[in-house]
Amino acid sequence: MATTIYDLAKAAGVSISTVSKALNDSYSISEETKKRIREIAEDMGYKPNARARSFAKGKNGIILFAADLSRGVGFENPHMFEIVTGIDRYLEKKGYSLILKHVTKEDAPEAVKELMLSEEADGIIIYAGILTKQLAFILGKEAYPHLIIGKPDFANTLSWIDVSHEAAGQLAANYLLDKGYRRIVFLMGDAKKDQISLRRLNGINLVFEEEELSIETVTDITSYEEGRVATEEILKRGQIPEVILCTNNYLAMGCIQSIRAAGLEIPRDIALMTFDNYPFSMLTVPTLTAIEVDMYEMGNQAAMFILQKLKKPNLQTQSFCTTPILLERDST
Repeated sequence: MATTIYDLAKAAGVSISTVSKALNDSYSISEETKKRIREIAEDMGYKPNARARSFAKGKNGIILFAADLSRGVGFENPHMFEIVTGIDRYLEKKGYSLILKHVTKEDAPEAVKELMLSEEADGIIIYAGILTKQLAFILGKEAYPHLIIGKPDFANTLSWIDVSHEAAGQLAANYLLDKGYRRIVFLMGDAKKDQISLRRLNGINLVFEEEELSIETVTDITSYEEGRVATEEILKRGQIPEVILCTNNYLAMGCIQSIRAAGLEIPRDIALMTFDNYPFSMLTVPTLTAIEVDMYEMGNQAAMFILQKLKKPNLQTQSFCTTPILLERDST
């Protein structure tokens, strides 16, 4: 395989940005460093590609994706990686590369500021889970090309895109009411922090209030085990609900285990529905009716916008970019 700029950076023990600047004779790199990196490049048979040459135009062909990538996040938030895949595929077609950066919410303001000042990348895409008001202030002040994945939960002038979780909630509520269900329990995440669950609940409530109905919520359910325990408690009641609606597949998996343990059948004795098709809803027995959103397409849209932002710095967006769809299956 041909030697890449990443190989040179690793061999030299420096950042990709430093290698690119050295190869393009940037004034900000010492002559000693330039000489050392050029010698390494010659020894390794490196041939500059379009990305390296783009530095001459003030671009390095790299976009950063900053998010909390703590262990287990792939199971807790599988949608993030569908988004990343969509971003990466689009950028690749346009000659750009994507670099993932682990940044916690607590460290995000300083970490993102350092990333911007380092000029490591042309722009940054930030997962809303690490967004704070302090970070929003820094992004606005620096006027750095950015995009937030997810609608911020405070007033802002940032650029962001998101799925309309309210619309997803409305779609779920209308479907269940049309099927004749009335006694419905919604298992959701942290009542203070889980903005996705809260927005879905807002959409559900809009529909139910029109029918002068209400939905019961069980909050702070964030894992398979908590979903199993919560369902166990629900099923001990004198009158069990007609449907349990889960904010994600992990909670739904816990529901299935408790329903089976109680000797009940889905959907004969109790129906089950979930938000998100991925990763389990099509694999369970019975298969789960789900509200799905195309996160891969959302990633494509994010990549398209950030590249447009590089050309037009004043470009601004605050929009919902995909439409949720209903996948009716055996569980309802």
